[in-house]
Amino acid sequence: MEENIQATYSVSLDYKQPKKHSAKTTMAFGFGAMTDQMSHQAFQFLIFTYYFAVVDVGLTILATSFIIFAIWDSINDPLLGPLSDKTKSKFGRRRFWIIISFVPFALINIFLFTPPKFWGIGPTSEIVNGIYMIAIIMLYDLIYTMFSINQLSLFPEMFKNEKERGRANKYKNLLTIVGLLIGFVVPTLIINPMVPDVDTLEARAAISNMYVQTGLMIAAFVLVFSFIFLMFGMKEDKNEINGIQEEVNKEETPGIFESLKTTMKNKTFLIFVTANLFVWTTFKMFTTILTLYGIHIIGIEKGDMLLTVLLLAALLTAAALFPVMEWLGNKIGFRNAFMVTEGIWIAALIPFLFLDDHPIAAVICMVFVGIGLSGAMYFVDIIIGRVIDEDELNTGLRRQGTYYGVNALINRYSTIIIFLAIAIVLRGYGFENYLVGEGIDYSGLKTGLKVLMVGVNIASLCVVLFLLWRFPLHGEKWNDVQKRLEERRRNS
Repeated sequence: MEENIQATYSVSLDYKQPKKHSAKTTMAFGFGAMTDQMSHQAFQFLIFTYYFAVVDVGLTILATSFIIFAIWDSINDPLLGPLSDKTKSKFGRRRFWIIISFVPFALINIFLFTPPKFWGIGPTSEIVNGIYMIAIIMLYDLIYTMFSINQLSLFPEMFKNEKERGRANKYKNLLTIVGLLIGFVVPTLIINPMVPDVDTLEARAAISNMYVQTGLMIAAFVLVFSFIFLMFGMKEDKNEINGIQEEVNKEETPGIFESLKTTMKNKTFLIFVTANLFVWTTFKMFTTILTLYGIHIIGIEKGDMLLTVLLLAALLTAAALFPVMEWLGNKIGFRNAFMVTEGIWIAALIPFLFLDDHPIAAVICMVFVGIGLSGAMYFVDIIIGRVIDEDELNTGLRRQGTYYGVNALINRYSTIIIFLAIAIVLRGYGFENYLVGEGIDYSGLKTGLKVLMVGVNIASLCVVLFLLWRFPLHGEKWNDVQKRLEERRRNS
């Protein structure tokens, strides 16, 4: 069996010799992540408010829709990853999926906001709109996953060692932040107000048109940015990959479900993916409640640009510090640097207990939050790259799609965690009545928001620190994996 694995390994690594890509290619590669995060940020930011406050779908149907969505998400993410690994086409593995998905990916950003919302008033209309919502968000997730899994899988595939990955990550994460900002800022520039001031069909129709305009703008960006990524940022040698797939003994190439089973037994990966789950839980919780926190704790008025400034302070700090993250990772090790930055994030959250009516102090605190955010964004892909490299050493196969697919699946549960936390903490303060402005205990709401912003997020980051401390691929063990992997690649 060892000889068979070695034979498979020798074939599968012929195309894996380290190659330094140009700055132009590396920058263009980042447009894939930029497209991904821009669309997903806009989706996360708008979809709940749109169907609840504009289309008037009730909380029961919304909750049911998101449960069905979560189940669907748990199916398509881990299946599309290994399917990508096994794809053989004249276009290559990842390129094939990008080609067939990027135009539908653009269009679906429009159709998210085109339900048949005015087919009458009452339960029938609500049910019809609810069915449309379930169908369209499931279709969005399918197309989004096709694009996302394959652009993510290319990162460790194109950039073979940590020096190259560190260099590429600066560009990729910088453009990721640009994508996040577009996904967050563009809707606020087009949609004003976000919800109707008066409950009439005319008011809902006017605001709904603004959401459609936002979808059109995001769709145009998706087309342009993904085209740049496809044409100039993807360096996948389809001939070598297809030749490898033909030469590898099919009996040694696991099927989709066997590949998933093997992945879920990888203890190193399970430690990483759980840590990453709580990283995303922290980030999503932070951005989800930032508007409410800004209004009710800091004292920012609705519609004030200071809310945008708060998020910009964190994101721009994160972007500016990516070169520092590269230096720190090379200096003390990437895992250790990751732990340092998340520790800083914990410390930066504590002042949020005391920022009542202090907007300037809040902006300063957001700068320090940006340090932790910078580390979370920069180091994750490098750490999962280590997991994939170790798997390659043990199995002789490159299974980026499988690992990123399962990682995406687990990350989706962060949404469930944050909404459960929000429901548990705020339900007693009448949060379900927030949009109609009645029945809310505002003093209790302030306490609840602080619990979420500080207590829940710090607890989440403490889990991250513990799991990173337990992560085995660092120090001498990681050096040994690198050395053995280089020897095999050189001798193959």
